[in-house]
Amino acid sequence: MWEKGHGRLECRELWVVDSQDITTYLAEEWQWPGVQLGGRVRRSRWTGNPEGGDSQKTWTWVSSLSPAVGTPERIAQELRGHWAVENGIFRVRDVTYDEDRLHGRKIGHSLAILRNVAITLIRREGYPYIPDGWRDIAVQKDHGFHLFTKG
Repeated sequence: MWEKGHGRLECRELWVVDSQDITTYLAEEWQWPGVQLGGRVRRSRWTGNPEGGDSQKTWTWVSSLSPAVGTPERIAQELRGHWAVENGIFRVRDVTYDEDRLHGRKIGHSLAILRNVAITLIRREGYPYIPDGWRDIAVQKDHGFHLFTKG
């Protein structure tokens, strides 16, 4: 599938394999019960920049979708949805909140919940970037408190 946007041309290629032969192995050795499909996605990006910026990456994936409903179009849609969550939440927590470096051993789960609440509240205010929201909310006296009372 070819897409053009963000100043680059991108091609995604999808390979799908029925995983019947390794389903038992994945369930027993990796505790991944129900895996029925697997495959790879290769993403190639061309920026048109003579100084570089072109890249090619390959990911391996597994899925519990049955081969009957796991059409390549549906798999591609599901994989794109996964990356939307990955980039929208987990990457923000890793990069903006430095979560990988500043994790709390015993309170990590609670900190993750608080970070998710903060991200949600800041996005609800319409800020496209979390640090912009931090700065604006921090300089407005009592602005942060009204976020918890908004309906």
